[in-house]
Amino acid sequence: MQQITSSLLRSISKKLPNRILAQRIFKCVFNSTIALIFCLIPKVVDVLGDEPAMLPLISVMVHPGRRFGTMIEAVIFCISGLLLGNSYALLGRFLAQKALTPEKLHLVDKLQKVENYQNYRTALAILAVFEIIMLFFHGWMRSISHKFFAMVFPLFLVVHFTFMDNLKTDAGTIAKSFTIPFFLGIAISLACNLLIFPEFGSSYLGRSMIITLNELHSTIDSTVQFFISVGNDTSLFKVECPSLAQLTKKKQSLRAKLNSTQAVLQECMYEISYSYLSPAQLRNIIEVLKSQLSYVSALINASQLEFTLLNDNSTTEGENDNKLLITVLERARIPIFELQKVISDSLYVIKVGIAKSYDVDFSSISKSPSIELQDFDLESEDFDARINTLARAMAEFDITFRKELDNLNTEYEDYLSPNDDMFLLSSFLMNLKETANAVCNIMKETKLIYEYRLTQERKGFFGRKVWFSFLTSSDQLKGWFSANSNDLANANETASLNGDTQSKIYLGDDDRPRRKSMSTENEFFENVAAKRKQTIHHNYFDKIIVNSLAFYEKFKPHFRFGIQITVGLMVASFPMFIPKSREWYVDIRGTWIGFVCILVLEPQVGSTFFVFFLRGVGVISGAAWGYLSYVAAINQTNPYLETIVTIFGAIPGYYYFLGTPYVKAAIIGIISIYIVLLSSALPSEIGGSILQNFGKRCLAMIYGGAVALICQLIIFPIKARDELIYEVSDAIGMIAKLQLIYAVGLNGEDSKLSMTEERYENYKKLSATAKSALTRADAYRGSARKEPRLKGNYQDIERVFYEIIFILREVLDRMDNIVLLRKVYGSAIIEEFNSTVFPYRRQVTASINNNLRAVQCALMTKAPLPQYLPSSKIAQQRLIKKVTEVVQEKYPIIKKENNESSDSEGDSQIFVEFRGHGHRPDSSHREHLLKEKFLSWNASSSATEEVIDYLEELVELIKVLVGVHEFKYGFLSRSLYSDYAAKAARGYKDMVTGHEDEDKGNATTPVEDEDDINDSASSVEEYDVNPIALVNTGVSSKSRKSVDSNATKLSNGFRKRVYSIGSWVRGDLTRTKSLGQYTDGEIEGDEDNELPLSLMRVVSKKSTIGK
Repeated sequence: MQQITSSLLRSISKKLPNRILAQRIFKCVFNSTIALIFCLIPKVVDVLGDEPAMLPLISVMVHPGRRFGTMIEAVIFCISGLLLGNSYALLGRFLAQKALTPEKLHLVDKLQKVENYQNYRTALAILAVFEIIMLFFHGWMRSISHKFFAMVFPLFLVVHFTFMDNLKTDAGTIAKSFTIPFFLGIAISLACNLLIFPEFGSSYLGRSMIITLNELHSTIDSTVQFFISVGNDTSLFKVECPSLAQLTKKKQSLRAKLNSTQAVLQECMYEISYSYLSPAQLRNIIEVLKSQLSYVSALINASQLEFTLLNDNSTTEGENDNKLLITVLERARIPIFELQKVISDSLYVIKVGIAKSYDVDFSSISKSPSIELQDFDLESEDFDARINTLARAMAEFDITFRKELDNLNTEYEDYLSPNDDMFLLSSFLMNLKETANAVCNIMKETKLIYEYRLTQERKGFFGRKVWFSFLTSSDQLKGWFSANSNDLANANETASLNGDTQSKIYLGDDDRPRRKSMSTENEFFENVAAKRKQTIHHNYFDKIIVNSLAFYEKFKPHFRFGIQITVGLMVASFPMFIPKSREWYVDIRGTWIGFVCILVLEPQVGSTFFVFFLRGVGVISGAAWGYLSYVAAINQTNPYLETIVTIFGAIPGYYYFLGTPYVKAAIIGIISIYIVLLSSALPSEIGGSILQNFGKRCLAMIYGGAVALICQLIIFPIKARDELIYEVSDAIGMIAKLQLIYAVGLNGEDSKLSMTEERYENYKKLSATAKSALTRADAYRGSARKEPRLKGNYQDIERVFYEIIFILREVLDRMDNIVLLRKVYGSAIIEEFNSTVFPYRRQVTASINNNLRAVQCALMTKAPLPQYLPSSKIAQQRLIKKVTEVVQEKYPIIKKENNESSDSEGDSQIFVEFRGHGHRPDSSHREHLLKEKFLSWNASSSATEEVIDYLEELVELIKVLVGVHEFKYGFLSRSLYSDYAAKAARGYKDMVTGHEDEDKGNATTPVEDEDDINDSASSVEEYDVNPIALVNTGVSSKSRKSVDSNATKLSNGFRKRVYSIGSWVRGDLTRTKSLGQYTDGEIEGDEDNELPLSLMRVVSKKSTIGK
């Protein structure tokens, strides 16, 4: 009982709003209450015009519960939509009035229907045409970007409501009714935002930057600790070593915090700030952090590889190999630790400098949990000395590490041979060095910022300036109006409504439909244009047709959603344009029907269903509370009690609006409270009792929502499942193009630069497009859960896409690292030996590209994969063997390597073996062979091997979705996701436990027997027929024998890392999450110690499949 009570209290405490959320709720409730009070004062109502109920509505739409930057953005968009809507509506009404004869213009609509029917019908037809154009524009703009919803929704309100008014009403009255309430509501919201608990993005920017740097600091410390914590000596660190699962999730957490900081910076561009420093001065640091993110991710990837190699029992001498790696790590741990200590110290100085410059509370700065740093006086801190200290530490690290490697020559004969161990060290050390370089660059930028802050402080009162950040450059000003120029484009309509640019995508609200990659579109239209030019000469009519088709194809998603909005709203509101039904439609408050319908319509079928349900709950609860408030006032005799009752209804409404994912239910619920109440409290032509208006509001929800659902199902239905497949397929195709961009010299041409500036810029653009496609795929994946499905449960398919998205992100991470290393250091093999090895490089590139294209086509066409695909791993092994031979010919002083190790799976360690026997090579040769471009090729080849490993898992997951032609079970076979998850967990467990149950029999036999039971549903066991790489089964028994001895010799610290990953009793294996499932801010929880299944498969297969 006590446990139940404590858990209940914990759950309640988690739901309680924090300080910032509570302040925002207070501001919003206070703002809406002021707006309601103005509507209950008769003298104010006379000033507001004929639509005073618009005042509380706009107080909800432009609410003050956000930072000032997003508030200004919402105000500007709202005013733009308001002015455009008024001018457009007045133009439509002016033309409609011209259709009426002047002598009949003074008649109300009821008399127009009787005395001037034909002209009245013509006038309504003109209004209908204007309504159709407005609705299509509304849908088009919402499809372009979520940000424009704040502009086109006021546009819709003004046009839709003015077209329902009597045609005899003059333009001045219309303009007054739809400008004064709007502008007054905006002014009240702005005042509440600035006077009550003001929040400025420029102040929050410094804190957000500190949070990002804290995460970066923690990630680097944890990664280095994981990498060098192999022995029993734990005196270097004060905290327990993190698990591999926790380390893997730090990549997602760091990326989320960096995106959040960049969003806050963009938000500050809309602000007019008064401070010592401009928010734009942090832009350079953010750019450096974005480039550093790739290197930090590569460090984590190297730690994953280290974890694999220390459990690698695939060779006949696994024990000796592990002993060599542990020895090398023992020798390298002190140099690495010393460099990390300086990096950690420098990051702490950077955080203190930024906190001081941007007035951030020092309590938000976290010191290194692993290293004890000494405090210092920032006023006397010499940044130049710190920068020089970091540069010296990098140089000493390079010298010391080379010396330690040289000392190993007397102990091991083949420690520099092409093997996974040295290849791992090459990858880690190169990326650690680049991380240190990035920290040095951040230190330089921090120095400039801090010195400028001190200079301004010396000026006293005149040191502070008014900063117009959006006027600092034309690019910033253009970026403000650009829909998709930055990471804010990954937000959604929910984020636009509640003002949180980093809101999670819960409801599938990403209104930006799927777009093909820019390069694909351009290639398509260029080819079409070229063919047309060849066959058509000076035929302008045909050119118009071709351009029209090209325009439609390019903007097809916008056309589809625009037509959906148009048809849906016209079906819901067509009675208002028919003379005989217009009066009835006005009496049932038909404007509410269109209002509900346009809010329910979403780009996908599943989202429309879910939002319809949410809106229904919001409308019924809000209208019921409005009814209760009106009844409490006793026929408006006690408006004070009426106002207080509405406050108690608005508080939970704004809590759900600002603090939960149910934004669209909350917003219509809050609006319904005030609309239903004021519809009876304020005198109007329609009138009606409070109970009648409550029923009309519910009727509007049922009618408008049902029309929206029908239109979504019939007119261009967009299924999130299909969009998810398209986005993933596009991402795979772009990854294939990315691989071709950095694979230069495939035809044997000489390349002095392995990565030119032009190729790098093209790669950056295409890589950003691929990442955006994966972000949209995440959004569609959430929407797919809400869609009705007749073919059975969608959960297993969804989990497969979790793993696919995770794999594609991992592949992109490694490709980014390859490109950055080549851009900085070059590649020895491409620049020196390409004329000899280019056929092998071409084979590797072709096999990877063929596999990617095969997977892409199978996913799009749902056709089964072929049984055998070209093996990228074998092609990579041949390349490594050829590179070894070329290097031996180039430097004959180096003795020939042992043939047994030349076929190593290790991806390209170009370090040449220096055998013992009393022979030591000349130092000049050693320096030449250890120069950075050789190390860069080693590190990039490391990433290439991991890319190949992940692509193998991608192929296996695609088999789960579409099947494979295998002859063991017939022409078509399809494995089950539960089998895939079970193999992943079982293989990983066997790897880290060392097959302790070997004496009880072969551990793989029960697995094969179990799989054979489900012959009709399962695919061929991957170890029986593997279409990716051949398996060397000759060493399997020896590998298992070496595991036990290996496991016993590992240090306690390392074994603790292994077993901290989680319990092997995972419960339902099919419910395992991957990193692809986590959204920003969702990285923590009870699953903190679980690895993605695909990563477990990669790790376990590498240690069980022979090289």
